[in-house]
Amino acid sequence: MKINKVISLFSVLLLAISISSCNKELQPIVLTGTWELDTAAVIVRIVYSPVVANEFPETVKFLAANINKIKQELMKPQSIVFKVPNLTEFNYNDVPLPIHGTYVQENAYFAITNPLFPAGISGASDNLRLELYYDRDYLMMILYTFLTDQDDSPSTYDRLIETFHGVGSYKKVN
Repeated sequence: MKINKVISLFSVLLLAISISSCNKELQPIVLTGTWELDTAAVIVRIVYSPVVANEFPETVKFLAANINKIKQELMKPQSIVFKVPNLTEFNYNDVPLPIHGTYVQENAYFAITNPLFPAGISGASDNLRLELYYDRDYLMMILYTFLTDQDDSPSTYDRLIETFHGVGSYKKVN
């Protein structure tokens, strides 16, 4: 009987603590500072049309052989700097000057516009990590730069690839 009271009391205490922690206000997301690339967390995902893949097996092999090249392209910029009021700098190892742009933030989500992304690139942050989301059009543009005259036409890749997404991941350093 005594053990049941202790368990009941402990359960009520645990419930009270969990309820009070749920009422905490969310921390505001602060983008300002420098974010450095986390190469281990860069992702590229391709979903193929099975019908087209059966029709063009060499094209699928080409994509498999070049997926790391595409991923390497997403490992740029090496760092992103967010400045007040809404300025950004993309820093590249192979480019001496940063690429300047602006950003608009809504809670954890943001969009960056710069000369490389005139239509904008979306992202999100939780104050510890920051992710840039690369869409199909951007990834297809990267893929097209790898194609030679001996490869299938871009229209074949357009038909083959149903979904094409990439994520660039960054850690806050200051």
